[in-house]
Amino acid sequence: MWDTKCIASAFCFTASNILYVIHGALLMKQKNSSSQQISNSNDAAINNNIYDDSNSYNQAQTQSHYHPVNFNFTHWKDLDPVYIQSRWIQREESRVIMMAAALFGTLAWFFLIVPILQSSWILSKGGRRLVGPHLLMASLGVVGGIIELLTRLMMVGMNNAQEWLAKDFNLSDWGSDGESSGDGWRVLEMIHIVTRGMLLWIDSFEALMIFGIVIIIWYSVGLEPKYKSVKRSSLSVETGVVAGSSESQSIIIENDEDETEESVGDDSQGVAPTTQQPPSSAFEAVSEYTKVEVKPTFTKCFTYYGLFVGFLSAIDFVAAVLRFINWPLFSKIAMATQILVGVIFLPIWLLIFAKQLGRATDSFEREEQRRIRLDDCTEEEVAGLLA
Repeated sequence: MWDTKCIASAFCFTASNILYVIHGALLMKQKNSSSQQISNSNDAAINNNIYDDSNSYNQAQTQSHYHPVNFNFTHWKDLDPVYIQSRWIQREESRVIMMAAALFGTLAWFFLIVPILQSSWILSKGGRRLVGPHLLMASLGVVGGIIELLTRLMMVGMNNAQEWLAKDFNLSDWGSDGESSGDGWRVLEMIHIVTRGMLLWIDSFEALMIFGIVIIIWYSVGLEPKYKSVKRSSLSVETGVVAGSSESQSIIIENDEDETEESVGDDSQGVAPTTQQPPSSAFEAVSEYTKVEVKPTFTKCFTYYGLFVGFLSAIDFVAAVLRFINWPLFSKIAMATQILVGVIFLPIWLLIFAKQLGRATDSFEREEQRRIRLDDCTEEEVAGLLA
């Protein structure tokens, strides 16, 4: 039986990350011959046409001469109002893709919270083993899932508000004498950078949370007992041979046959048969413990594959942190790991998790029901159930 929550989470993660990749590709697309021509014309517009005689920014001239082009890190750092305005035009064109990606990401973390809690409870055997690590695992699932859910909803709201400001509000004429300085575009872009920085660290925590969860699953499964002792009732005689075994049964049968032959022979000679009954202390109830192999909650292949996904997530976290040291280099590394984990490896891990979690849940529930029945039974009934 497959766990439908994990399947839904895998689908939402895949859709969200694919849409984010498309959104990022639209905003940072490579130059082609046509965009190079537009860039050259824009450079001429920036140098000659967008400033009036008083050396102030002129929005009308900008809109008539300027066209949006690809991402330029130098213009972005300079907070060039012409370039910033063109970026917001591109963001408006891809806003629907970004909103859909954020909503799918919200649903992905919403569906993932319950399977993490469920697996934590099963691995701890209902809170009876390794309580600390499994509480940490549950905390990572709940806290991380709720933070991601709320953050992505906030991101949708903030981006919509910023798009509204860029589209309908006056962000150009902020001068004292009605001069078109373009300061409004600079302020809007700085607000956008600050909010994106907050989301960057939260996305980094997402990678760290996945790393912690797969490590705890691997650790817990590795410490699970390989065998368990099963108690059964049997009879033993004073000779020390177990009555429930085939060897003891054959001895008892042979003794019975010998006694029968002797009694028949004595009867034929007219002598009263002499049968010796063993004392009552010869039979006593003993308990035997038989080792039975126990299947692990999750397979080793699944746990090792989870370690691989966690390793990639750790690389993603480190690259996201180091982006502030070398933004162009580590941004490419972070984007590559996000695509690999979010689009390929994490959804595959969730699908395997869906299959094995359903099987582990059924096994755990059957074991709990059996344990509850044994707790409610008397000693004689327990001996009968275990025999």
